[in-house]
Amino acid sequence: MDAAGLKETARSGKKSAMTYPHPSFDLSSAFIPPSMKELYRWCLYLYMTHSEIKPIIKKKVAYVITPFIYETKNDDARTVWHDLLETVLNIKRAEMRALLDKNVYGIAYVSLYYPFERYLVCRKCKEKTPQKNVDWMYEDHSWVATCPKCKYHGVFDSESHPIRNRTRARFIHWRPQDMEIDQNPWTGRKRYIYRIPRYLIRKIEDPKRNKMLVEDTPDELLEAVRKKMNLKLDEDKVFTFEELSPSSEDDSFPIPPLLHVFKDTWLFQTLRRAQEAISVEHILPLTLLVPSTTTSGVGAHQNYDLYTWSSQMQSIVQKWRRDPNMIYTAPFPATVENIRGDAKALDVFNDMELLRQQIAGGLDVPLEFVTGGLNWSGGSISLRVLENLFLNTIEELTQFEQMFVIPNLRRFYRLPKIEIRHQKFKMADDVQQKQLALSLRQTNTVSDQTTREELDFDNDKELARISKEDEERMRKMWDGGIKNAKLQAETMKIQAEAQAIIQQKQMEQQAAQQQQQMAQQQPGAVDENGQPVPPPALPPPDPQAQPTETKPGIPPPALLNLMAEHFMKGTPDHLKEQELMAMDETNPPLVKQIRLRMKMMDNAQKAIKALPEQKPPRRGPGKAVI
Repeated sequence: MDAAGLKETARSGKKSAMTYPHPSFDLSSAFIPPSMKELYRWCLYLYMTHSEIKPIIKKKVAYVITPFIYETKNDDARTVWHDLLETVLNIKRAEMRALLDKNVYGIAYVSLYYPFERYLVCRKCKEKTPQKNVDWMYEDHSWVATCPKCKYHGVFDSESHPIRNRTRARFIHWRPQDMEIDQNPWTGRKRYIYRIPRYLIRKIEDPKRNKMLVEDTPDELLEAVRKKMNLKLDEDKVFTFEELSPSSEDDSFPIPPLLHVFKDTWLFQTLRRAQEAISVEHILPLTLLVPSTTTSGVGAHQNYDLYTWSSQMQSIVQKWRRDPNMIYTAPFPATVENIRGDAKALDVFNDMELLRQQIAGGLDVPLEFVTGGLNWSGGSISLRVLENLFLNTIEELTQFEQMFVIPNLRRFYRLPKIEIRHQKFKMADDVQQKQLALSLRQTNTVSDQTTREELDFDNDKELARISKEDEERMRKMWDGGIKNAKLQAETMKIQAEAQAIIQQKQMEQQAAQQQQQMAQQQPGAVDENGQPVPPPALPPPDPQAQPTETKPGIPPPALLNLMAEHFMKGTPDHLKEQELMAMDETNPPLVKQIRLRMKMMDNAQKAIKALPEQKPPRRGPGKAVI
């Protein structure tokens, strides 16, 4: 329609095809999904296909999942809960999947699967047999098997009994597309209704495909399929992760976060199609060889037909591709004309980059959160806002663990009481916070555990390692002390033996000198009858005495006497016992002999009487003795 037609339409009051129904209307508004379930389908499509939405959501989900801290002093309870939560249930992966549903659909539903043992009951003899011990089929919503007792073949009844096998515990993630919520707007109470998908119903009703599916499926779900009814879920058995949304007429379903960027993604997809067309049509130029005229006005078409001219030019091009260094001649001039090849001037890359920033902002993160380059010093305000959003997510995960997972598992498996929590979330490059934690620990303001957690260390592992290192250090010190004591004892032994030999020689010299002095001091000594007194003689050797045999590691008796005298005279009283104890660790028999001789020497010294200090009076010449 031309401008005159539009003016005529405006004067006549008729609406034109170019008229928008509302000032806020745009082309993407025509594609807004009309229902919540249709919106879920498009949210999943955007997550699966959009190159900006998926990495943003996955990083938001993975960044907040921090390691667990088990608040208990019972090592056995910590081991049991660690194996159940992190090995069997893989709770971190379950939380990531729940947060993924929340960021895509705005809501996530999680339940716990409790294992059970199904028994097939024979309708003829009432024999109960575990399902795993019977060859069965599930056909026409009935269990068909052969009784191992009475050989009855036909329809069996079923009974299910819960079993406390922790290795079979699982999480159930309900698809938001299959859930219906009835909510009381005054009390906030909700009722969850699970609409069984058609593809699951067809698979359950097919005896050739339902073997694995129905084996672990609870009887309540199979009964709902048989009666073609929906399944009502207990409110206490379902935990929901919900996105915050403003109040509306129906608060049962929160608004999916991807709805905020729906129009931006539509425009981004439009620019992507345009960029694709530009790349296909305009990236490579079309090269044309055109005959030209000379300066005198003579052209190739005047002497040659254009077919001959083009054939010769094609031949030159083909030869040039085989040998680019070859030189060719042409009797007529030619020019080159390029068509297209202007993709650089037409690309919409800058517009797409701007839309990327708008999409990232619509999902509450800066674009650098995905592309990298975001640091604490460069964007403290935006990161602080982002950190607060992550802290709210951590609180929601803590409620999921403390109010849903732990109580239900304790009640079913009869496990000990415990409290678990995620390690405190913080920015990885918050160096100031780490330095502050170290400074507070030096002043005993915070505990060692708090400091380790702030520095991303596992407190339990570090305590175990410290204890092991202390034991190793004490063992090395003990071994070193024993080696030093043995070395000191050997050194003292060698020194004692050398000193004993020296003292023995000194004592022999002193004894010889004393005998000589005594002989010189009393040359004319007489007794009461006037007879000369002979010098004291050494006691004769005992002929009955047997030679002393020395034991291995014990010196001869003479050397033992010298060693005992060394300890008696040369060692201070407060060090005697210490040196003897050191020697006792290496040579107990030697110490025993030294102690014995020291005791004998001590007793001998006490029995010796002191010599008179004055000489007896002598009789002079001519004096009679009265």
